[in-house]
Amino acid sequence: MEYLSILGGRGRRIDEQIAHDLRIHELLGDIFGKRNDDFLRSLYLEQLDNEEVAVFRLNVFRDLLKGEVLDAVAEFVEHVNKAARILETEKDAYEEHRIGMHVDAALIYTEAVETAWSRLRGLPIESEGLASFTRYLGEVAGSEKFRELGRRAREAAEARDQIKIRVWIEGDRIRVTREEHGEDLSALVDSLFSRFKGDGQGAEVKYIKTTGDASHIHAAILRGAFKMYRTQYDILRRFSEDFPSFIDGGIASFAKEAEFYLIYINYMKSLEQMGYRFTIPSFTDGGIYVRKFYNLLLAKRGSAVPNDIQTDGSRRIFVITGMNSGGKTTFATSFGQIAFLSKLGLPVPAVEAKIPFFSSIMTAYPVEEDVEESLSRLELDVARAKAIIERADSRSLVITNELFSNTTSDEGLLLTRLFFEELAKRGSYCLFVTFLHKAADLDGVITLVAQPSPEDPERPSYVIAPGRPPAEYMAARIARRYQLTYGKIREVVK
Repeated sequence: MEYLSILGGRGRRIDEQIAHDLRIHELLGDIFGKRNDDFLRSLYLEQLDNEEVAVFRLNVFRDLLKGEVLDAVAEFVEHVNKAARILETEKDAYEEHRIGMHVDAALIYTEAVETAWSRLRGLPIESEGLASFTRYLGEVAGSEKFRELGRRAREAAEARDQIKIRVWIEGDRIRVTREEHGEDLSALVDSLFSRFKGDGQGAEVKYIKTTGDASHIHAAILRGAFKMYRTQYDILRRFSEDFPSFIDGGIASFAKEAEFYLIYINYMKSLEQMGYRFTIPSFTDGGIYVRKFYNLLLAKRGSAVPNDIQTDGSRRIFVITGMNSGGKTTFATSFGQIAFLSKLGLPVPAVEAKIPFFSSIMTAYPVEEDVEESLSRLELDVARAKAIIERADSRSLVITNELFSNTTSDEGLLLTRLFFEELAKRGSYCLFVTFLHKAADLDGVITLVAQPSPEDPERPSYVIAPGRPPAEYMAARIARRYQLTYGKIREVVK
């Protein structure tokens, strides 16, 4: 049986400008923490184009969010990775030490496979990905090759346990003798060297060290031991020679790919402990219904404010306006992150999320003027709007922030109307953050407004809700408070 990737497939890398606008790299920094894994990071930057692959991954998450399944998979991955690390470490170890490390790695690996197979086959697994891997694991565990590996590893371990020696320290010399009634050769020379004083006292030691940090003195002691236990040494040596590489390729791939799920679940748990919730999104034919979604970057500080967004799909352009610093950009960016995470096949930060599987995510956030191209901010905005229109389709998500703001309000409104008309022709979705409150009056749009705090109308609540743009923005109220209105300034000038 061939191993079926637990990822279901791969995607294409997100455009760097879009990743910057949606603050994806910052988000990945929180998810990964200090962990540096180029393979996993590449997966988290690949948007899926196939909705079925996203559903495949989300179904794996459904299984893993069952406690027993998660425990079984996480422990299995941990032990397979531990065995792989020992095999990697032994490459730089002394030969005398290497053969013992090889046995330890094999014992850890075989026990991990047998335990995982025993546990997973009895659990309520429903996803295609984990069900397929459980079948694959069963075939590996039941194969003659694996059974022989387990039998030989146990035989080698028994032979190693028969090695019993006594180490004598006499001045600057170490003498190894056979110890028929001594302890098993286990703590090797770690404890021995911590009290190395050359007092001629003997110490019984055993041989199970797996960290690969043995010195040439450790190796010399083992060399002496193996001369006295030639039969046992030959069993250990032959095991290493007969099974130089024993971790199954499919199992190795699973252990690597499963981290995609495990690292995100750990991240989710860290925020759930703070009271935030995640949900597995479902994909719709056009409607959007997301309840109590929030910004992940703010959540880590405990300051995220939940919001809702919805449409039945008949209207797909949202004009987001309202008071200054009221959370408009955060709202749009947060929804963009939800769209992106869903295109990775990941649970999203919300209580409930029903959204289309967007074919593409495009952004147009403020940028600096291009001096080399001699383009003004307005010309850059128009060029970006044109590029978006050329690529947009009925399942595209467009997020803009202050597009066409570097011109007169009348001209900006005209450009906005033309932009909306082209998006509407294509049936695209758009979140349009703007201070052009007249954009809310354009045909076919849904207006969302940043709400003031009920306790203090001059402070934001960071709640974005359907409504009409305010008759007066917070900036005007602040200007009036400090007598900086146009009329007051004219009086001073006169």
